[in-house]
Amino acid sequence: MHAYNSDSADSIVDHLAFHKALCILMGWNYLMPPDNSKAYQNFSADDAEANQDDLIMWPPSVLIHNTITGKGRDGRMEGIGNRAMDSMLRDLGFTSGKSMSLYSREGHLGIHTVKFSGDESGLREALRLADYFEREKRGRKSWARVQSVTPGKDDENNPNLVRLDAKSGEKKRVFYGHLATVVDLDKVTFEIKKKVSIMSIRDLKQQSK
Repeated sequence: MHAYNSDSADSIVDHLAFHKALCILMGWNYLMPPDNSKAYQNFSADDAEANQDDLIMWPPSVLIHNTITGKGRDGRMEGIGNRAMDSMLRDLGFTSGKSMSLYSREGHLGIHTVKFSGDESGLREALRLADYFEREKRGRKSWARVQSVTPGKDDENNPNLVRLDAKSGEKKRVFYGHLATVVDLDKVTFEIKKKVSIMSIRDLKQQSK
């Protein structure tokens, strides 16, 4: 309730922005005043998901999953390098994004972030890459399903994670990708969190008209 109402006219915009962000993260309807009936919490799962998908990290980025290649001699996780990922993206026709592997103390996290320019062109390319993964049935929901049904299984023998390349005969990782949104902030590093802001795709498209 405090996020919706403010005694200070100077801070009401900030309070309403916080109210909107909080409702979206909780899956609530931010257009309905938070009265005692709690009706604002009655929001369909589809509408809540659409609201969360609308808030993206800015500059626009795509997260690519399943990029781990195994453990190194030191026991730390290793993964596909940035040059190899950039090369793969170029082969797919995406030349403007810049990939970066994400690491923790344990090593490679199995995630790459592909950052595009913070303008209309960059957003268009980020959406195009995310759409590519969706068309290939390797988007956000597909990755969530793979994670939910394959815990603890051997990656090398899991066709959802590793497939045999028809041309080379080599085993290759199956990449999954999606637009980086507000719900993905816990997946990226602290350094990335410091450099990004959260923007609404709807608002950005309205501004470009």
